[in-house]
Parts: sequence; C-alpha cells; structure tokens
Amino acid sequence: MRDPHSAIPEEATPALWRRYDNWRAERHLRFNARHAGRLRSWRTRRGARRLVLLQIVSLLVALAGAVMAFSTYWFAVPFAVGLIGSVATQYALRIVTGSVADTPVPALDEIQLAQRNSARSIGFVAVYVLMFIPYAILIVLGSRDDVPGQLVYGTAVLLITLLVCGIVLPTMLTAWWMNDPDPEDLIVPESASSTPTDTTDTERSQR
Repeated sequence: MRDPHSAIPEEATPALWRRYDNWRAERHLRFNARHAGRLRSWRTRRGARRLVLLQIVSLLVALAGAVMAFSTYWFAVPFAVGLIGSVATQYALRIVTGSVADTPVPALDEIQLAQRNSARSIGFVAVYVLMFIPYAILIVLGSRDDVPGQLVYGTAVLLITLLVCGIVLPTMLTAWWMNDPDPEDLIVPESASSTPTDTTDTERSQR
C-alpha cells in the first residue's frame, strides 16, 4: 500500500527504497507474529495507558539525571535507570500497539496509517521544540570566555535525553489512542483438533 499523503510520485520513488520499505513491512509482520501471545492482558486501553504512564515516569527519571549532569557525575545512576526503563517500556508498548508507530505503509490499513502519520507529526514537532533547549544553553555558554567542561557535558546529556523523549512519543501516542480490542481478538486459538489416531479411536467407539 502506497502512502496517499506522500508528495513523491510512485514512479519517482527509487526501487531500492521500495524494496527497503517492503523489507521493513515483512519485519513488522514477523515482530507481531513473534509476540502475538505476549502481554495479552495489557492489550486494552487501560493497560496501554498504564504503560504510557510508566514510560513518562522513566523519562522523568532520565531527565532528572540529565539535569544532575550539570553539577555531578552521579547523574549516571538515575540517567541509566531512566534510560533502561524507557527502552524496556518502549519495547512493551510496541508489542501492545502492534508497533504501529514504527511500521511502514505496506503493512498498515487506512486507520492505522492515519494514526501513525498523526503521531509522527506530533513527535516531529516535539523534537523540533525540545531541541531549542540545549541549543539555547549552548548559545549562553558560548558567550562566556571560560566554560567548565561539566556544563558542556551536561548539555550533551540533556540533548540525548530530550531526543529520546521525542523518539518514543509517537509510540506513546498510538498507545494512548488505542481502543479496547474486540473480545474475540483476545481468544487464543486452540491447537489442532484431534489427531488421526484420536479420530480412528472415536470411530471405533461409535461402531
């Protein structure tokens, strides 16, 4: 499926890019197939929003560590905890949402495509705005003749943290927007019916 919002004509899209897009679509399908039976109890609106709140807490811990980086090297403890927690929660959110925010067009239906595009648009604006914070700090530091290395180091850590916030935002949004699934979608299909041996035994008993 081609992105209907793309301004690039299909015939102008390089064949290499189309093959790469199809490869990403196949990888997305394999990801969902591999995790189809995991975190089933979290695949509801309430469960997804709890994961989003957990992601926010992880990001706040990482952000606190980034602020501490301006004054002490002990920032590494909360920064590492927040970053690891954010990565783990992000993986869980991808499983719960079917990785819609990271999925290429060929693997999405129209509703999923609209959600993905909206989430990515908001995520881009968030990154665009957040990047002004470390850049403004660098401008202030650049006006000084003597700049402590700790401040430059802290600015770099803050930039990384804010970038991570923007990167995970689309998945958080698609999870927050997620509706409760159809109860039939949560039913685990039973394994194959009776084996040939069982069928033979049943026929014999009926005779």
